[in-house]
Amino acid sequence: MMPTSPTGKNNTRQIGQAGFTLVEILAVLFIIAMMAGAVVINIPAKQDPLYTQGKLLASRIEMAAQTGMIEHQPMGISFTKNGYSVVRYSFDIWETVAEFEFGAEGRPELELSQSSAKIDLKAAEKSELPVIRYDTTGLGTPFELRLQNGASRFVITGAIDGTITAEPET
Repeated sequence: MMPTSPTGKNNTRQIGQAGFTLVEILAVLFIIAMMAGAVVINIPAKQDPLYTQGKLLASRIEMAAQTGMIEHQPMGISFTKNGYSVVRYSFDIWETVAEFEFGAEGRPELELSQSSAKIDLKAAEKSELPVIRYDTTGLGTPFELRLQNGASRFVITGAIDGTITAEPET
């Protein structure tokens, strides 16, 4: 008996007619297109470098506050010419625990306010005292830190209870 196709027609191929049918090729192309679409949808959008810097700075400020509670030592953040430092109050001096640079994008413009008063960061840098401080209970200096790099703006806010919020400014 001769094999037949689902439509009832003879589906035998002649010698020299090997290959794929148009339907098979279109089905494979459709599957490849669906997979490529799924990959493109899941590629994350490029983050604004200031957003990345702001989130990283906010997490390090929060980590300093938590470290102070765990180690039972006052902690703080000092700003330097190219970045910032996490400092600890130990034996009557503020000692640097870690230093961080803002990265290849350069230091953004910084504006720090505490209790509605603008802090001169250049003068604070010379004093070598932290401008943001946390005590051993996690209570800290309430502040608002604005980062700006061109048209991008980012705000980090610290409450007296140690809560940190960080978000792009609109």
